[in-house]
Amino acid sequence: MKVRHLAEYAGLWLLAVFFRALPRSWALSCGALVGQVGWWLRIRRRLVLANLAIAFPELSVRQRQRLAAAASRNFGRTVAEFVRFAGRDRRRVGELVAVEGERELREALAEGKGAIVVTAHLGAWALYVTALAARGIPSALLVGRQHNPYVDRFILGIPGDAVKFISKGRTAPREIIKSLQQGRTVVMVADQDAGPRGTFAPFFGRLVSTLPLPGAIAARFRPPLFLMVGHRVKGGRHQLHLRSLPLPPAWHEEQMRVEVATTCNRALEDAIRAHPEQYFWYHRRFRRYPDIAGPTATIQSGTS
Repeated sequence: MKVRHLAEYAGLWLLAVFFRALPRSWALSCGALVGQVGWWLRIRRRLVLANLAIAFPELSVRQRQRLAAAASRNFGRTVAEFVRFAGRDRRRVGELVAVEGERELREALAEGKGAIVVTAHLGAWALYVTALAARGIPSALLVGRQHNPYVDRFILGIPGDAVKFISKGRTAPREIIKSLQQGRTVVMVADQDAGPRGTFAPFFGRLVSTLPLPGAIAARFRPPLFLMVGHRVKGGRHQLHLRSLPLPPAWHEEQMRVEVATTCNRALEDAIRAHPEQYFWYHRRFRRYPDIAGPTATIQSGTS
């Protein structure tokens, strides 16, 4: 196992050295080519097309295939950008990522409760929390651990010390609350399957298991809730959008979880629909669970 982990780490390290040695525009082009090759090699192609068929049933098979190929190229560019960030790109993050809604977030943080910020695997999602930290906004990120400890350290080391990492697990709620009390934005990537214990809420017309933490924290402490989504624009740059999301009345915690999950899923779905070619469609997002199988598993999501 250790030999395999070292081999994986060596491959990632060599890829990072290669991308960092290139001019930025060349690195992005090479990243896109790597993503395209992955598509040609049919890596998770069946899953990606199945997800797109659920999300965009109105598109033809050919249209979904073109969309999937474009998304694979975007993922390749994102990988190139991410591994380059530990080098000279870190000093350019203010130039590379334009932020809209920063004032609103700062005003919310001034209330002293911190802020919960939900986001998705859209655009170059791995860079966006670092863009906040580079602007002097104290930030924390909820992360899952990689099976390979060498790769895990490599990935977590890329943003540097600007971002505090909170590991998913039993201690996560306590660490999130602590970070909020310190006035941090706590960023949660909330578009992955959360398992049978997740909160079920609509997403692209399906009830999906959604991260329950935003709703649970909101029910107890009512910090400001924000959406953070970005997308790639011309010249290898990005546009990042921040906006507040409404919190429902102080209901029972379970109701709060459902309402917050529904609000977040709706906002994330709208953002993904605007730039589907920049979304990471490789997750098993639409898993079915026995308790919600049948007629209630497919619903109207409320988006056009």
